[in-house]
Amino acid sequence: MRKLLNQFKTRNQPCTVTLNPGGITFDVPRNRTLLQAANQQNINFPQHCTVGTCGSCRCKLVAGEVRALRDFSYTLTRAEIDEGYILACQSMLKGDAVIELDNTGPEITHPATTFAATISRTRLLTHDIMQVDLRLDRPISYTAGQFADLGLAQFARPRSYSFANPAPSSAGREVSFHVRQVPGGSYSDWLFATDRVGEPCELHGPAGNFYLRPDTAPILCVAGGSGMAPIKAILEAAARQKFERPVTYLFGARQQRDLYCSKEMQALREQWPETFRYLPILSEEPAGSSWQGGRGLVTDHIASETVGFELRDCHAYLCGPPGMIDAALVALEQNQVPIEHIHYDKFLDARQLEIASE
Repeated sequence: MRKLLNQFKTRNQPCTVTLNPGGITFDVPRNRTLLQAANQQNINFPQHCTVGTCGSCRCKLVAGEVRALRDFSYTLTRAEIDEGYILACQSMLKGDAVIELDNTGPEITHPATTFAATISRTRLLTHDIMQVDLRLDRPISYTAGQFADLGLAQFARPRSYSFANPAPSSAGREVSFHVRQVPGGSYSDWLFATDRVGEPCELHGPAGNFYLRPDTAPILCVAGGSGMAPIKAILEAAARQKFERPVTYLFGARQQRDLYCSKEMQALREQWPETFRYLPILSEEPAGSSWQGGRGLVTDHIASETVGFELRDCHAYLCGPPGMIDAALVALEQNQVPIEHIHYDKFLDARQLEIASE
């Protein structure tokens, strides 16, 4: 058990947090979570769902103790919890604490702002995934892998989508997203119902801490469905910068009709300065079909002999539904990949967020 930094504060006194790196200190009232207090004091803290499901506010408790409003094991792995990781949105402090944020990459300084936007183009990528292009009222800057909230006047709450391309040039105003049609999802059903080109909308962002950290280690990417979007953006941005790191990308889909961006993956393979493997894995492809690639769950293929390098030496980037992420985390831990070398973005639909907040 972690020793309290200050055991003598009264119940009504706020706790003091030291946030590293940087040594920023701020007070956390007893009736606020760590994340709520950081937001109220304009502390730049990674976040998204705020209900303990996405893992964006994951941080390391270096000293002090917290009370979890929601069991951390819903989102974090046992290894992460044993290492001292907590979720800021679910943590009530019991006393003064020292918190450490991920500092394995460059600081992201793109301010989150609100843009007026118009849907400029849509096209089906698969039967249930659509590319939605927006034209913004002014240029935007972001880091590949981040996301933004897309708001439509017809809906009270915006939805979050990852940027599907690297950031545009300094004068660029066009951004793209991959939207999956969720069964019974009113938001995606509206987008898929008819041609929505010309519809006004609002974009708020960028946000998120899912991005490529600088290093020389091999890169393992694992994605499913529309999780293709941020992985594709990250890899295309890295290709522009001539990153000389081996890459293996395992992409999970149900059947051949669910595969997309194959041309983009081929282009990356041709221009990547090191080894680039793209391995699509199908979980529901009929046994007698012409498919010659991998079958089963994509996470079953996380093995050194499949990816082409020692897993324990790699950095892993995971993006997709919660079940896939959780299974991938277990597989990576079993292969001795250090927790600090694993980065992930869980895709939650509106219903999952509602359940998590109940």
